[in-house]
Amino acid sequence: MKDIDLLHQIDLKILKEILKICDKYKLVYYMIGGTMLGAIRHKGFIPWDDDIDLGLPRDDYEKFLEVAPKELSANLKLVNYKTDSNYQYYITRILDLNTEVIEERIGNNNKYTHASIDIFPIDGTPNNFILRKIYFFRVMYHRALMSLCYKDSIDRKRKRSFFEKFLLKIMERIPIEKLTTPYKQKSKIDVLLRSQNVKNSKYIGNIMGAYRTREIVPADFYGKGKFYDFENLRLRGVEKYDEYLKYTYGNYMELPPVEKRKVHFKILKIKE
Repeated sequence: MKDIDLLHQIDLKILKEILKICDKYKLVYYMIGGTMLGAIRHKGFIPWDDDIDLGLPRDDYEKFLEVAPKELSANLKLVNYKTDSNYQYYITRILDLNTEVIEERIGNNNKYTHASIDIFPIDGTPNNFILRKIYFFRVMYHRALMSLCYKDSIDRKRKRSFFEKFLLKIMERIPIEKLTTPYKQKSKIDVLLRSQNVKNSKYIGNIMGAYRTREIVPADFYGKGKFYDFENLRLRGVEKYDEYLKYTYGNYMELPPVEKRKVHFKILKIKE
């Protein structure tokens, strides 16, 4: 069996535990990003994609962080920047400790992680257009500083605007480790995201995703959610999936060229 097929099986097992927790505590979740795209275009995983992205509105997200550690099986572990000082990202992951994988973009066999599912908070944004743009700038500024604290892990293959490439080259020459720490930047991001009320915001979403501000969409795209087929499951996704996917991806039904079909992880070991 191919690595990608094994990872899909592992992800689905993790997902089923997450769904049980959400059901038990009446927590709202949505498929977002590539998982929402996969549900519509492929009725499941994007064939070359090996992760699952779920978003929970901020209050439900915080409740999930509180209850999940005591509900998850022994082989599963919830991690985020608050639970593990060495953890690289702001978002939460549910790791399967019975697996060892490496991120292909890093490619260091000595720096392994575990098969996982990403859990994102869904947050609001300022309703005023100008204030929203300022808010975006502030979040992305701290996100850039956070990334520069991990210069060796920056994805050099990611498509970026000319301005972003130019800014990255300049900032890479700054000894950022002498000015700040990744934890400080994640904490500042956390304060900014929490400052917005998702229930009263016209635009909501997940600014910490791969598509950044393109994942901030009109709130009615999410709505109360609808259920869609995903592999052998029925999962809640955004209500207006067509509008959401066009907003984020453009012509989402068109397959990307083969060279852009990225695999995130490579399996090193699976414990029996």
